[in-house]
Amino acid sequence: MCAAQHGWIAALAAPTLAMLMLAGAAPALAGTVPVAAAPGYAPEALRLGRDLDGDGDPDEIWIELEVIEIEQEIYPGEVMTFWVFAPAGQGMIPVARAPSPTIRVEQGDRVRVTLRNTHYFPHTIHFHGTIHPNAMDGVPVFTQKAVAPGDSFTYEFIAMNPGTYFYHCHVQPDVHIDMGLVGMFVIEPNRPDNHFTNIVPGAGPMPDLSRAAKETGYDREYSLVYMDAESPLHRLPLAIPDPRELEWRMHRDYDSSQARADTFMLNGRSFPFTLRDTPIRVAPDEKVRLRVLNSGERTVSLHTHGHHPIITALDGTDLAPEQRLSRDVFTIGPAQRVDLELRTTADDRYASGPGVWAMHDHTELTVTNRGLNPGGDLTAIIYDDHWDETTGLPKVAGSLARFFDPAYYRGEVPVFGTEIFHTTAEGYGYGWAEGPEPVPDYPKRDPRVADRRAESILESHRTIARSCDKARSKRRIVISGGTEYAREGELFAFSPRELKVGRCEEIELVFKNEDDVRHAFMIPGLNPMPVVEFTGQGSRSVTFVTPDADVTLEFHCHVETHQRMGMEGRMIVGAGSPAGSTPAPAEAEPGARFVGSGVLLSVDARLGRVVIDHEEIEGFMAAMTMSYAVEPPELVRALPLDARVRFVIDANRRTIVEIAVSGE
Repeated sequence: MCAAQHGWIAALAAPTLAMLMLAGAAPALAGTVPVAAAPGYAPEALRLGRDLDGDGDPDEIWIELEVIEIEQEIYPGEVMTFWVFAPAGQGMIPVARAPSPTIRVEQGDRVRVTLRNTHYFPHTIHFHGTIHPNAMDGVPVFTQKAVAPGDSFTYEFIAMNPGTYFYHCHVQPDVHIDMGLVGMFVIEPNRPDNHFTNIVPGAGPMPDLSRAAKETGYDREYSLVYMDAESPLHRLPLAIPDPRELEWRMHRDYDSSQARADTFMLNGRSFPFTLRDTPIRVAPDEKVRLRVLNSGERTVSLHTHGHHPIITALDGTDLAPEQRLSRDVFTIGPAQRVDLELRTTADDRYASGPGVWAMHDHTELTVTNRGLNPGGDLTAIIYDDHWDETTGLPKVAGSLARFFDPAYYRGEVPVFGTEIFHTTAEGYGYGWAEGPEPVPDYPKRDPRVADRRAESILESHRTIARSCDKARSKRRIVISGGTEYAREGELFAFSPRELKVGRCEEIELVFKNEDDVRHAFMIPGLNPMPVVEFTGQGSRSVTFVTPDADVTLEFHCHVETHQRMGMEGRMIVGAGSPAGSTPAPAEAEPGARFVGSGVLLSVDARLGRVVIDHEEIEGFMAAMTMSYAVEPPELVRALPLDARVRFVIDANRRTIVEIAVSGE
């Protein structure tokens, strides 16, 4: 929780709360205070209310979630599409990643979670294992209508029993959970002045501890979501643009009963990325809590090398002292949660001592990347003196370098190297003689990987034209957006879809959002770039000046998938472009690099991404706040926030390849 406090509603007596729960109602929530969050979060992503029990922390919490489609690199070279619940966003800064965020509330909190369905399929949220009214159970048909694209639904309940729970979509769950619509939900015990982070993207290390965790003697805490997926299912959204065909292929033609998971992940990543994304960092003589969720279809047999943790809770319920067992393998069925107490004192019983100790599912195929070992959900318990702060990786006896090479997981690199066979790479592949008998048949790896979408956000937002320095006329234009304007095979659209304007004309553009979800209007090829964006029904305006050129410029909604699902149009300036369509930005030459500068707003060392508020990048992009991948990711380590940085973008790789604090 956060220190922000404000009045919502007067406290209700306990009997009244009980009656509301039984009746399937929840107390209404009034005014709220937005909580300062990282770049990309909308103000409504997290709002806190009043301290109802007078113990120094807010007891009313309102979270708004969207459904976002993302592309995430799981291990080197393997990109998969996910659908995730994500905190309400804003601008060109993605805050979504797999798994959906870990949400933390306090026992007794009045919780409101609003689902705004920005996606192209219907969804709901089921809070698995929590006590809540039947109307808040999130099961389509049984307790509510599925939330259609463009609509919203608010779940309200009292957080009752402390423990580790989770939430997931209950629409076509055999597909939607696999696609990433699942996250951990933690109810912390009620304590005075209980301030902690409510939303943790991607799970992993908790940035702070609750008061109860500190009282119990914990030094650190981790949220560990074990996931599995069938990669062909995750490739479909990358390959198919039409939502009708996607619905048919994913929900009618695809037979989940015949599915075979081939990708095994911890917090949405597979080895070697797990070592950077979710290393279990510890120090000697610590007590560390591991909250573990099995969100997949397999049974996880979690093995901790060198350590014998103690199971303290199962499915959100604390175990009695006599039920608490110390083991080195814990069996966790689908949807089950266990809380483990990891002790790091070298006492010959619970811990062997410092080092880099592997931790993984002991079903051996799950520590492979489509049959190539090491991979899958393999990570490690890493003592601090075995951690390299420069690389963001553990200090190991061998070398991890080849596992970060996509060629290894394409099967192009000999697993044992070539020297032990006294050969070369060429001889290794073609040097053996044919045997007298045919080779027995055996299961073979599928070497195919998904390609990223052909056009990236960076490419589609390059500058094509500049606004006039001085307007020669003025005009007001109203444009609407929402599901009601969509044509056959679309989900969202603008009306009108074509704007005709004069050269050097000052335009006051009024955008009317007719849906419950976030929409935006932007003209990415115009510099400065006009943008208006907001959530829910209403109107907002933006003023800009058209260029002094006959050109046709595209406009679209930049919320993920909305343009692809129909929300785009064109603005014809003067006579328009000679070809009658938007001119494509100039293609970058192979190896082309562009230099930019700006203020560093945030760093995600786990994903190797930065958010920079930068000036215009000449020949590449207008001034804006944007998220960029950084390669190699260790470049982002130790960069100070709010510093002015100079960076170099490789246009073809769509990645920052150099970044450093600027001397400006």
